[in-house]
Amino acid sequence: MVTAAATAHKMRDYKNYCDKKRAANSDCAIYLGKMGTTHWTRTYFKGERYNIMTSNIVEQLNNALVEGRSSPIVELVMFIQGMMTRWFSARRKKSERHRGLMTVEVDKVMIKSMALASGSKINSVSSGSSQIVGKFGGYDSVVLNQKKCSCKYLDNMKIPCGHAMLAANNLAVPYNTLVGHWYKTAAWRETYAGVISPIGDPRDEDIPEVVRKKVLMPPVTKRPAGRRKTKRFLSTGEIPGPNMKSVPNRCGRCRGIWHNRTNCTRPI
Repeated sequence: MVTAAATAHKMRDYKNYCDKKRAANSDCAIYLGKMGTTHWTRTYFKGERYNIMTSNIVEQLNNALVEGRSSPIVELVMFIQGMMTRWFSARRKKSERHRGLMTVEVDKVMIKSMALASGSKINSVSSGSSQIVGKFGGYDSVVLNQKKCSCKYLDNMKIPCGHAMLAANNLAVPYNTLVGHWYKTAAWRETYAGVISPIGDPRDEDIPEVVRKKVLMPPVTKRPAGRRKTKRFLSTGEIPGPNMKSVPNRCGRCRGIWHNRTNCTRPI
């Protein structure tokens, strides 16, 4: 229910899910209310969220760097360079092979949206707007010249919903005029047009004399004692997951579980 409320496009859908969530778990509703609706809901978010429902997207890249993260800084940079070279090359080839006006994933989303809206009726309102009557009696208004629909999918995602595509068919408007520029094949190719060259032999480079004479001193701070951390620090508002231990701790003093002899308080 929390996920449904966070991803809802319409205000009434968000309120319905919140009512169900409050009835099922009032503590959860209070926690999310204190957090602020602008931080976790699509309905109240002030900016352009599209389909990204996280504020810490860097964690995706952090997960891709897990193999090279423990390496020295120079090796880590080389690992990132090799990874980005592979990514750009693969995506550049895929975009050049594509012949559609929109990207592959956007085409799939539009086909699915059109299938969900099939069977609806269209009422023309003006030269740029229409009313779509759904199979179950629901009404949605589409204004094509402003790229808006009352279901809010077109407004938020910048991808035409089924209502918008039905209205476009009725008014002879091409689908590609309703799609945001960044979803088109031309923007896809421009994104990966740059070439990241592999690392060459540093002995073949002409190093300036100023750089050659530069003395690089070690950092003033010292690394703290103990084993280096491999897991990231939790962000503000994150709750650590449960400790899923298959075998509980057993006390060597009283033979009880879920504690050890250091903090054992049972009389013997």
